Amino acid sequence: MSDITVIGGIAVDIEGNPYDTLRRGESNPGRITISYGGVGRNIAENLARMGAEVSFVSAVGSDFVGRMAARELADLGVNTHNIHMLEDENTAMYLSILNNTNDMELALCNMDVLERISVHMIDKALPLLKKSKMVGIDANLTDDVQAYIMDKLSGVPLFLDPVSAPKAQRSKNHMGKFHTIKPNIGEAEVLSGMNISNEKDLSAAGTYFINQGVTRVFITLNARGVYYKDAKEEGIIAPERAEVASATGAGDAFSAAIMDSFVKGRDIVETAFYGMAASSIAMETKKAVNPKMSAKRLEEKLQLIKEK
Repeated sequence: MSDITVIGGIAVDIEGNPYDTLRRGESNPGRITISYGGVGRNIAENLARMGAEVSFVSAVGSDFVGRMAARELADLGVNTHNIHMLEDENTAMYLSILNNTNDMELALCNMDVLERISVHMIDKALPLLKKSKMVGIDANLTDDVQAYIMDKLSGVPLFLDPVSAPKAQRSKNHMGKFHTIKPNIGEAEVLSGMNISNEKDLSAAGTYFINQGVTRVFITLNARGVYYKDAKEEGIIAPERAEVASATGAGDAFSAAIMDSFVKGRDIVETAFYGMAASSIAMETKKAVNPKMSAKRLEEKLQLIKEK
């Protein structure tokens, strides 16, 4: 059985970048890249690269990209037995067309399959979920599925990554059921119903979450670092100064580090530093997950951050 189980979304990102000026209505020569994403999937990959024992519960279409996405995770050591391949759905996809200055001109997304992650799938995974030391969910899961998970796993510590401000609304009424949450400011505003514009507001939001029953709160602050709070500790950790290739995967790496840190018994301050170290490594590459993520690299980065 895995120490950590993640329940959430897999998506395929397809990006087209023309060599010259984009001409609408024509076939434009350019570069096309395909990569795997999805908040839950990215968290699971990061955990595997950190050396954690991790399982993943999700749904994809019974298509080539869905099968390959599952295989890639399995090759990294993730337990993928609960990734369900649905015959009547496509794997979630995000298709974007950029212009020659790398700005998005047009995009299409099809995330319908993620709405098909069902209570039936949760039931099939229950033996695994009940023996996990922590279960993480992303807010691609519907409100009903989240409520079902909480009912069935009342004794298991639950972690929430809200995914986005609109999707955070799905988790708002379940705050007291989560052991740990990791929203950004916009998501924290939705979950708390508060406006957050300064450190006093951050503290008020943190207090609200703790009073609701959350044990650990981490609110990411983009370039300003992370705010953390539990019943005893509260503070802000600023990020190290470093060149950033992309901030795309930073939040998912932070979420993975929080769960890995919990399983390893770290306190909230150490966990916040650990999360910052993971985010820093994630931002060294334009990929959603840095293939150089590892337990050794994390410990090295952690020491560098703590020394500054």
